[in-house]
Amino acid sequence: MPENGRSPGREQGVDFLNIIDGMEARIFEAQFQRLSRITGRTPDKEFIREMYGRVKQSYLEELQRRKIRLRELDGARLDEIVSYIFYYHLFHMSHLPAELVRKLESDEKYRSFMARDVAVYIVINEHLNVEKLSNTSVYSPEIAAYNMACSFSLYVLGSLRGEDRRMNGINNLFKKSMVTIKSVVNLLAAGNSCDAVILWRHLHELECVLIVLNNMGDELFFDYVRHMEYFDLENNPNAEALQARLSEECKAYGVKERNAFINYGWLLYVNGFREGLGKEYRLNFKEGLQKIAGQSGRHAAYASASKILHPSAWVVAIRDDKFYKFTVFELYRSLVNIIGEIKKYLRKYASCSVKPAECANYEKSIDGYLNMIARNNKIIAAKYAEGRKQA
Repeated sequence: MPENGRSPGREQGVDFLNIIDGMEARIFEAQFQRLSRITGRTPDKEFIREMYGRVKQSYLEELQRRKIRLRELDGARLDEIVSYIFYYHLFHMSHLPAELVRKLESDEKYRSFMARDVAVYIVINEHLNVEKLSNTSVYSPEIAAYNMACSFSLYVLGSLRGEDRRMNGINNLFKKSMVTIKSVVNLLAAGNSCDAVILWRHLHELECVLIVLNNMGDELFFDYVRHMEYFDLENNPNAEALQARLSEECKAYGVKERNAFINYGWLLYVNGFREGLGKEYRLNFKEGLQKIAGQSGRHAAYASASKILHPSAWVVAIRDDKFYKFTVFELYRSLVNIIGEIKKYLRKYASCSVKPAECANYEKSIDGYLNMIARNNKIIAAKYAEGRKQA
């Protein structure tokens, strides 16, 4: 026995517990900071920390109540517990005045509800959840590469500053397209390949809009924005005047279908479209927007995606891996087209970037990322070749 009467083994055990506590504290701090950054909200950290302790205890009690025995290392992750608490509080409090938030944070009834509710959410969602099997993951190369290309593009697009309305408007459309691509691949990663096809269909429409707006003259963007007023006629304070303008324009262009004009009438401002209306072009997607964007060759894919907008036997009959393969390859074509337009856009507005070096290197960097996706697609083509039996 040492002179101080303390056992070395016990000291080592205490030291180990201190290390674990220190790691847990750092995980809490890191996750709190991350959530504050991505939400733009910073709730009272000490309140979240106190609730973290209570929720952990309620979580264990809920497991016992439901007689759930976890395998080793199968418990909820600490960062997930912080996230559940953070977002629970954000959902209930983000719309309330600060004084009321402080009052509720000290209310034992609210604290008890939170501890109970969050514990139940965690137990059900993390331990009783039945997830759909997926042939990929957010960590898989083909998904990670798409996310990387989109994240880098969003980073560079976010570097542009200025009051130019066209620059900012098209920038927002490019950002929307990148966020949509990330949503498509996240659906694939979760095993929801059928839903991914449907969202790609929406992306392809946006892709065509971007191709036209980015190439058909600067003024077209303002014609497009002006035409968008027709999409919210019911809530527009100038609805009566807009209705009159809509009727006049439909009559002037000889358009009988108001909905067709509302959806695609802005194309009449594209050089050559008005002259070809009724001959080469029509006010619809296939013979209008898609055609003027030079994407008619992809209408078969768009039409296939349209078949699954509504539940049908066709959706049930086709295997998920077919939807997965379809989406991956069509998504690549869309990404290449949109990035091609971003390159043109950045050449025009590069002087407005607060990160000129990243902006200047965009083309070289993004081409490298596209090459990675192309290499991944070759592997996917081999894995899911027609006639090859799936494991």
